[in-house]
Amino acid sequence: MKTHPPTSSPKTGSTLIMVLVVLLVVTGFSTMSLDNALNLARISQEKVIMEQAHYVAESGLAEAARVINTSPYMGGTVTNVSFTLANGKVAEITITPLNNRGNEFAVSSTSTINGVTREVNIGRVYRPTYLEYGHYYEDFRNLWWIYGNYIDGKVWTGTQQNIYGYTRSGGEKWGPVFGKMNQTAASQFGGYPEYAATLDADAAAATMTYDDLQFWSEYEDGYELETSKPDLFDVDFDQSRLIADTLQADLDAINPLQVDPSDMPKGQSLKFRGKTEMRFSVDTVRGVEVGIMEVRNQDAFGKYNWNRVYSEAIDMVYVENLTTGPSEHQGATLTLGDSATLEPNIVKGNMTIWAEDDVTIPTHIVYDNQNFEESTDKLGVISKDDIWFDRPIAGDLVVQGGVHRHWCQQYRRNRTARIQRARSA
Repeated sequence: MKTHPPTSSPKTGSTLIMVLVVLLVVTGFSTMSLDNALNLARISQEKVIMEQAHYVAESGLAEAARVINTSPYMGGTVTNVSFTLANGKVAEITITPLNNRGNEFAVSSTSTINGVTREVNIGRVYRPTYLEYGHYYEDFRNLWWIYGNYIDGKVWTGTQQNIYGYTRSGGEKWGPVFGKMNQTAASQFGGYPEYAATLDADAAAATMTYDDLQFWSEYEDGYELETSKPDLFDVDFDQSRLIADTLQADLDAINPLQVDPSDMPKGQSLKFRGKTEMRFSVDTVRGVEVGIMEVRNQDAFGKYNWNRVYSEAIDMVYVENLTTGPSEHQGATLTLGDSATLEPNIVKGNMTIWAEDDVTIPTHIVYDNQNFEESTDKLGVISKDDIWFDRPIAGDLVVQGGVHRHWCQQYRRNRTARIQRARSA
């Protein structure tokens, strides 16, 4: 009789159990891996959203800077701005004035994307300020505007101005021409104010003719008498000196002989002590046209020779009084231009120069970009003492820049200012 083998055995059963256990373990690992993958994906997505929100909030800071720079005055109240990017994301911006002068702010920008909010803050933002007046003098004795002068920029003086001109053989009056309003706290102009003229608003200075002139004797809108002192930002030499001390640039970092133009830093401050001379030009460095400022200062460089730096890297130059060392280098006198060669100065950049002593301008100072509507070149000169326009040879002196003489209580010597053009910075 035949017998059949058993349908199962202990060995077969244990194998099935082992297979089931392995399947359970594998399934468990698969479930864990899937959960981990889902968690990682969720974390990655949240990170992407957080980064997006952060970048949108940062773009709000850039928009805040634009608003601050382009608004006429923001010193009174908090300003809230919603800024929408091209992709539809929105940054909510809060601009808080830190004073009533409208030049310091705290800025906060937030962005919320899919419930994730990021906020970025800047505790103090300084608003750049520019000179409203091409010529501003609180106390300038013996100031004469003469024939051949063209002053393109508002004028304000706390004391009397004088006008000089004469009548040509053909009967035409020839005197100074003012492109913008001339204001004075005095009750009258001295000299011969009938020779002063205002350029017609539709005329260009470069192509003006006699018919474009409107003489003050017949046209009173070119000047204002008994005008009170303008409400301008304070001229604070102590604060500016402190800023120059704190932010003093590394001269090697802005030396065109050592630094490529593409690596040129911006927003630098320089401080010099004692007698200083500066001259400006445009040169080509490694194939790039750049602005150059050359400086002679014994205290900073050890030798009294010309040293080159990038003018476009500099925001502020401060010249401080020096009371030690060789007598010929003491003081804080500043000469803008080379009095030996009298070569014209070409300014490429945007800077303000502060001097604690006399400033002498012996030669032309003009902007690199003569398209004034588009030019970003700006030069401001602020002196604690006298500003001398002292061209030693015949002819007009062209000065494009804002010139501000800080008021001094004691009597200072002054001389006639002979200026063809002065642009507001």
